[in-house]
Formats: sequence, structure tokens, C-alpha cells
Amino acid sequence: MRFEMGEWVAGRTSQGELIQGFVNSILSMQGAAGIYVTASDRVEAIGTEIAVPVGSLRSLPQTTKYNEEQLRNLIDVSLAIRDTTWFGELTSELASLQTAAGERRSSETDVPVAWRNRLGLIAHE
Repeated sequence: MRFEMGEWVAGRTSQGELIQGFVNSILSMQGAAGIYVTASDRVEAIGTEIAVPVGSLRSLPQTTKYNEEQLRNLIDVSLAIRDTTWFGELTSELASLQTAAGERRSSETDVPVAWRNRLGLIAHE
């Protein structure tokens, strides 16, 4: 199977650790890919690049819609790898998402946010 740079993948390392991340480099001579780890059952692996055999990787479905938390996590990744273009795209997407959410909230009710509980319901005294 062939993977592209930036493609989101999941798999197991040669030590059996579960990882998720994106392809950061192709190591064709070793039959492996350098995966920037964004999630793992070994916490120390998160945020590092690990060489993983290509045969133990599978592609993850690509999504085009991210929620606010996912965008913030991706922004952290873009900062970690110093990808200024991707950082700009993600921050503008986050800003538009927050603007749209702010417009929806203000049109729903005039009750101040401080009077709402964390589920967004109006608190009754």
C-alpha cells in the first residue's frame, strides 16, 4: 500500500504500540513511513515521529469538517511541525467556525452566557 505525505493513518509500531497520526516522511528503503504521532496508547510517543512498517498501517477517513476542539489540536500540530501555511488555513477556519457559532448563539436567546450552565441550559434559581 502506498501512503501520501500528510495522510492520516493508524497502525501498530514494531513494538506493538497503537498509534494514530499523519505521514511526515516516506522511508522507502526500509519499507516504512515516518508517522507524526497525534494519539497513542504510549503517551510518551505523542508529538514524536516514529518509523512504522507500511504493512501495519491503514488509512483513516479524511474529514473536511472539524469541530472547535479538533481545530485547536490541529493548530498545535501545525505549530509543532512549523507549517505556517497549514497554521494559517486552520486558524482562519477556526475563526469562521467561532463567528458562525457566535451568530447562532446570539440569535437563539438574549440570556447572558453567565446564566447558563455548562450544558448551555438556562439556570433557574
